[in-house]
Amino acid sequence: MCTFYGDVLVNPFEFDSSLTGFEKVKEQIQVQRELHGMKAVVIGVETTGHYYEDLVRRSHSQGYHVRILNAATTAQERQALLNWSKTDNLDLMAIVQSMIHGRGTSSELSTGSVHNLQKLTRARRELVDERTATQNHIRVHLDHIFREFQGKSVWVNGKREHVQPFSTLFGKAPRYLMRHHLHPSDILSLGEQGLRDISIRENLKIRDKSIEILIDFAQNSISQPKEFVEVNQFLLNQGLDRLDLLDEQIKLLERKIEDLFVQTEGAVILSVQGIGVVTGAELYAEMGNISDFDHAGQLIKMAGTNPIVKQSGGRKPSYYGVSKQGRRSFRNVTYQVGKSLAVNNPEMKKKYQDLKERGKHPRQAYIALGNRMIRLAFSMIRHQTLYRTNQSNYVLYDEISKKLRMPNVKQFFENFVKLAVGQSA
Repeated sequence: MCTFYGDVLVNPFEFDSSLTGFEKVKEQIQVQRELHGMKAVVIGVETTGHYYEDLVRRSHSQGYHVRILNAATTAQERQALLNWSKTDNLDLMAIVQSMIHGRGTSSELSTGSVHNLQKLTRARRELVDERTATQNHIRVHLDHIFREFQGKSVWVNGKREHVQPFSTLFGKAPRYLMRHHLHPSDILSLGEQGLRDISIRENLKIRDKSIEILIDFAQNSISQPKEFVEVNQFLLNQGLDRLDLLDEQIKLLERKIEDLFVQTEGAVILSVQGIGVVTGAELYAEMGNISDFDHAGQLIKMAGTNPIVKQSGGRKPSYYGVSKQGRRSFRNVTYQVGKSLAVNNPEMKKKYQDLKERGKHPRQAYIALGNRMIRLAFSMIRHQTLYRTNQSNYVLYDEISKKLRMPNVKQFFENFVKLAVGQSA
């Protein structure tokens, strides 16, 4: 504890992150206030995982002014002290100096539907990453059992092409064969008629072309005999079980995200072509409560997708990469949004082509479109307006009904369309 000028009143001491620990801090604060006649109390808290959140809420409830400091800010403060060591005492001094210099934010912690939506979308993102890792493990076991099942390069008319039995490796038919008839010897034992019978019995819808390729690849496979890959088959089946579980969990999360998102003011951005439920929910959740911001440029800086500009004297400014000084999760969503718009939104697709013609790398173009969407979303949410486009084939009902389940389509039109009509009337 110290004064605003950095004069130490109480040397560093430890307390538990619990109610009794917080009461200990309160007692020390009260003693120092009475002893030195202090009027205001400012508490600085460094963002360490989620551990700081309860302390911040308690401090707010006691009427203390709270400054929340990013760990990167205190790290820079330690560098300014020319001390490369890191101890608890140095961290405390860095927090104090950061507060004295006016750094940090006094905004309260996120609550409500936006906060819950952020939890759900981030949980889904973690599961999607886990699913990708699981699929990669499955591919490894496939290589050991029947490498060509994933496809192989063949020469066609003097050119090398990649040919694969199935367009989607983790579809219903490939998954069934992985579990029950993956080894080349299994494919050859079944033959064309056996594969067709299984396809009909299990409703796999395996095409004749896929059957032809599978048998050809099995006849010319480099795989080991079946008895040598039993362990790989066992581990593969476990991976498929885990993949099925992850798919189900992701599906449940997406339904929960949709039900919550359509009730928020941010759902208005679903009227934009190329913005799906999950993408839109992630964008809105990472933006947070827009009432905390004056303009969309502040959100772009929070994402860290603002370009770095360097200029000296009268020289022409140079634009480098993005700053990457914001939230990584927000930055990733901005990139994904731009990528989706470049493919699925006709107007944004044209802007993407224009950026490419000007020499921009695709990733740069995706970020530019993502930033553009942040500006558009900021305006739409603030004014509660629907997407406007000159595309003659754009129909709002069709756009919404292909993204939401029917009960939520009705909810969307209740929340936004009738409101818009009433305002215009």
